[in-house]
Amino acid sequence: MDVSDSPHILSDDRIVTAIRAIIRQELARALDVQQKDKLLTVDEAAEMLSLAVPTVYKLVNQNKIPFMKRTKRLYFSEQRLNDWLLRSQTQTDDERFGAVDTYLVKRRSRKNNRRA
Repeated sequence: MDVSDSPHILSDDRIVTAIRAIIRQELARALDVQQKDKLLTVDEAAEMLSLAVPTVYKLVNQNKIPFMKRTKRLYFSEQRLNDWLLRSQTQTDDERFGAVDTYLVKRRSRKNNRRA
């Protein structure tokens, strides 16, 4: 009996592919559980950002930092603070030049498409 004749018998490649898919799903599920967002107090946010507490209050007052306010208490999402830090990261010269090159290539291709 040939393997291809029976729909119930899987080839080794298909078994390996199925096992890899299951492992990926389980890893994603495990990582998702670990990455749950944590709410921080002002003191915890200041420590995480390596800032003084008055500086954090100043950033909140200027709406320069993501925060939540419930009654008179301030809370900060650890995940949103990390995102905020990454957004305020400066680009290297190589990154800036790469962005300019990408922009120019896209602009040239748009001009060429208009002419065609």
